[in-house]
Amino acid sequence: MKSLPILAPVVACLLIVLTYLLLQGAAPDAARHERTLDALRTVILYNAALQRDVLRARAGLLRSYDPLVRSIENLNEATQTLPAARDVASGEARADIERRIAEVIAAVRDEETLVEAFKSDNALLQNSLNYFNYMSGRLTTEGDGLRAVEIGALMIAMSRFISDPRPEAARAVTASLDRLAKPSVDAVAASDVLSLVSHGRLIVTRLPAVDDLVSRLQTAPTSERARALQDLYLDVHGRAAARAARFQTLLYVAALVLVGYVAYLFARLRHNARILRERLEFEGLIASISTQFINLPRDRIRAGISKGLARLVEHAGLDGAQIFVSHTYDADLSGGYFYRRPSGRSTARLPNDLIDLASRWTLADHERQGCIDAPRVGELPEGREKACLQAHQIRSWLCIPMWHAGERLGFLALDGVTHEKHWTDDDIALLRTAAEIFANAIARQQNEREREALQARLNQSQQRLEAIGTLAGGIAHEFNNILSAVLGYSEMALVVLLKESRARRYVQQIMKAGRRAQDATEQILAFSRRRERQHHALRVQPVLAEAVDLLRASFPATLSVETHLAAADAAMTGDPTELQQVVMNLGTNAAQAMNSRGVLEIALDMTEIVEAQALSHGNLPAGRYIRLAVRDTGSGMDQATLERIFEPFFTTKPAGHGTGLGLSTVHGIVAAHRGAVDVKSQLGQGTTFNIYFPQIEPASAQADEGEGEATEVPVEYGNGETILVVDDDTPLMQLAEEMLAALGYEPVGFNRSPAALNAFSADPGRFDLVLTDEVMPDMTGVELSGKLHEIRSDLPIVLMTGYGRTLRSRQLTAAGISEVIKKPLLSASVAQCLARHLHSG
Repeated sequence: MKSLPILAPVVACLLIVLTYLLLQGAAPDAARHERTLDALRTVILYNAALQRDVLRARAGLLRSYDPLVRSIENLNEATQTLPAARDVASGEARADIERRIAEVIAAVRDEETLVEAFKSDNALLQNSLNYFNYMSGRLTTEGDGLRAVEIGALMIAMSRFISDPRPEAARAVTASLDRLAKPSVDAVAASDVLSLVSHGRLIVTRLPAVDDLVSRLQTAPTSERARALQDLYLDVHGRAAARAARFQTLLYVAALVLVGYVAYLFARLRHNARILRERLEFEGLIASISTQFINLPRDRIRAGISKGLARLVEHAGLDGAQIFVSHTYDADLSGGYFYRRPSGRSTARLPNDLIDLASRWTLADHERQGCIDAPRVGELPEGREKACLQAHQIRSWLCIPMWHAGERLGFLALDGVTHEKHWTDDDIALLRTAAEIFANAIARQQNEREREALQARLNQSQQRLEAIGTLAGGIAHEFNNILSAVLGYSEMALVVLLKESRARRYVQQIMKAGRRAQDATEQILAFSRRRERQHHALRVQPVLAEAVDLLRASFPATLSVETHLAAADAAMTGDPTELQQVVMNLGTNAAQAMNSRGVLEIALDMTEIVEAQALSHGNLPAGRYIRLAVRDTGSGMDQATLERIFEPFFTTKPAGHGTGLGLSTVHGIVAAHRGAVDVKSQLGQGTTFNIYFPQIEPASAQADEGEGEATEVPVEYGNGETILVVDDDTPLMQLAEEMLAALGYEPVGFNRSPAALNAFSADPGRFDLVLTDEVMPDMTGVELSGKLHEIRSDLPIVLMTGYGRTLRSRQLTAAGISEVIKKPLLSASVAQCLARHLHSG
């Protein structure tokens, strides 16, 4: 395709030249040439015949003028063919031939005019001569002696005049005619004499004119002009034929050259076809090597690379191939890969001096496409490159760098020991592709090894987190049981204490502390993933203030936390626990960046974005936002690290000092809240995380955040209904009994599930409702509820739980559980729950 712009004009010029030679090499038309010569010969022949017939007609030997007419017709027909003679010439020669043809045609037309005049004049002359001869002979025989003598004299004079019509002879004939024209006695004879005199006078008058016409016809230049035209035509025709012969010779030579060039093209085509076939085979080999690594297990990648090297060596007819993987990339693979033909003398491994040579190659003249190409080592200039290669008996060497993700992984070296090898640019390009395939396979092997290690660390971390979560859940459960007693008895104490008493105020403070402890328990349950998270409207400042308090408690004294929580009314839709997790993760990450020494700033404000903005990690549409800023004075990050900080498992910490999940968790939480993150950092100048959350109206967030006093909640009392209470914690079971009794119910308590089941089985109709704990040693609350439900399906069952884990609705329905309430229990919530299911006033 590259040679097409040059080939097209060359082919066009070649066609023009061949067409020119073909046209110029065309010989004159032989048939036209013969017709032209025949026409010229006809002109010459019939002109001679015309002159002959004119003389015969003058002598009176022709009976008619038909020969003269035929000669003129043949001459005219021949002259009509003569214009074809000009086609044999061009230029001045053509003009000269046309002029000569015009002269011949003009001469023939002049002769035709003379012949017409000759025919009329000669007819009168011959008629007069015949009459004169006839009458003079008759009058001589019949006339008298004197008249006969005069007529005889006239005949003699006329005979002399006819043979030589000179003026003297004409005067002698005229004198004789004058004498005979004198009057005579014989009237009859006189009349004949007068006729004889008239014809005699006519002969004297016409004979010179006819002889002049005959003379002009005899001297007509038609034959000479025809011969001159014939000579010119033959000369021009000969030159044209010779010129055509020369061009035919050139055309023949051009045809031979063209045939030779076509043969050369055919040979080149076969050569190119062979090269193309070899290239296709090479490309097929590279493609086959590439496909063999698809879905290849990691433990078989090394064998696959060795097999690929073997196929390259066998296909190219080399002696050996080696891959050296730099130890800076992977120390486990620093030995590299190699293949050696059994008959070759190549080294078994790529020596270190050759590796160093490839890394520090200085001969720029022997580099192609970024590769080291030394097809003839013996022709290298003297130096360490040539000495090193010859020391290993290498006669031909090609070394291709292997790159992966912008980093040089190593080298692919192909050497010829028994013979030299010349690589084309296409071959080197394909070998670079093969090197890239091997590099990707080695990188995948390393990545899978690292992924397995990371997976093992992740599994270990997950197991640790699960163990911590289980422990946290257990602690929260026990803590909830303690809080149940604290809050329950405090609530009951408030009922009996006077409103203005000091003891009542003390108990109210106990209730406040208990509620804060309950919130802390909720956070522990959230950490252990034992409660379902739901986004709802909340005020951000109290949530962040609590998270900051937790951070301060966990940081050493060398690290201070400064807060600027200006947006007191800022409200958003979200999960408070997840929002606290964002602050905790960012704060912990900042503390590690500062090595637990420095200042951590946490700011909260509101901002309005007028136009959409592109942040470092997300796009921010126009609107009103809550901005959470976390700044540290740590070491900062470069641009490459900044682009990857939110990738899962990415960490800059040493092995065993981080999972790389903290910031990815932050990014996930922010994305779930329809927010965006903007990170700014410079090496040595710290890092700032700006988190944007969509803002809502403060009126939408009606969170109960006060530390107010215990309010009087309207309580609905029972009518003596019997309640079955089951809880493995005896104090809590007793507290529930007292609480239910105070609410007007008749409680029946059990601290073991089997005992409760036996009591219910003995008299199912005795109980109006069951209040059971979930976590119990002998039988869980769900299991107990299921058995009770089987005995009496219409029995309302309320499940108490301190774990906060979410139970499936299908599981609750199958066990007959009507409602789930959380510990710690308060009188108002218990009373409302029982009233809903017992329909009491």
